[in-house]
Amino acid sequence: MRQPLWKNPVVVKEARTRMRGPRTALIITAHLLIVTLVVGLAYLFFRSALTSVGNLEERRTFGKAIFGLIVWIELVLISFIAPALTSGAISMERERQTFDLLQATLLPARALVWGKYLAGLSFVFLLLFTSIPLQGPAFLIGGVTTQEILLSTLILAVTAVGFCALGLLFSSLIHRTLVSTTLAYAVSIFLVFGIPIIAVIIGILLSSLANSSPLSQVSPQAQAAAVILGWMVISVTPMASIIGAEVIFLEQHSLWVAEISLEHGSKLILPSPWLPYVAIYLIASLAAIWLSIQLVKQKEN
Repeated sequence: MRQPLWKNPVVVKEARTRMRGPRTALIITAHLLIVTLVVGLAYLFFRSALTSVGNLEERRTFGKAIFGLIVWIELVLISFIAPALTSGAISMERERQTFDLLQATLLPARALVWGKYLAGLSFVFLLLFTSIPLQGPAFLIGGVTTQEILLSTLILAVTAVGFCALGLLFSSLIHRTLVSTTLAYAVSIFLVFGIPIIAVIIGILLSSLANSSPLSQVSPQAQAAAVILGWMVISVTPMASIIGAEVIFLEQHSLWVAEISLEHGSKLILPSPWLPYVAIYLIASLAAIWLSIQLVKQKEN
């Protein structure tokens, strides 16, 4: 009979070790202070820019700006914290020469990998959910709905799931913690910052080409292919998925599908970016965890 994941001895040991020391309290406090400080400064800046407190349109813009800033800060923090918590989970055991002791126990590779993964992921979730109340001012000011808060929290949580699995995979694959951490950071930074920068550069180049060649001369198939390709890029980038889903929600009042009009009068019906994003990251996370288990089994043999 399989033991429940929350009773995994690795999870229990890691959680007790992490929560007993002052380091966890300091990290949570520093995390909340950083977010509070940035949001407080932004609040004072936008508050001074308001022409009238009773102007509902300016208040909505104000609330959305505060909300977007909080989500962006959380995403940046997750992209740096999540890989760090798991990129040394297995490799550090080898460096400390304690991996052989784990092999000598009755703990299977599956339980070891899942235990290390859940121990790191639970701490990221703790940081994420303790910062949710900081979104309260944006909700009270106006312009932000409950659906938007829940959707952004879901995307941030799925991002943490993916980045923790990424760090665990590199930790299982590479013996050196420094190398595995560097590679995990490189991939996460590329997903968060690299892909949007490349997409903007390509978009600028395509727009310059479009000026010389009108869209009316482009076939509907080519337009649809370009839209689908851009949609795929948006669906693998955390911030782009949040922004895309937000734009669709505001303009089309839909959280599930988007209707895109092409130049020749045809239309494309595509899922809202957050749907493929969640599916892709969850599937990729499960694949990374499965591969980590196979790598640990190979080391045992």
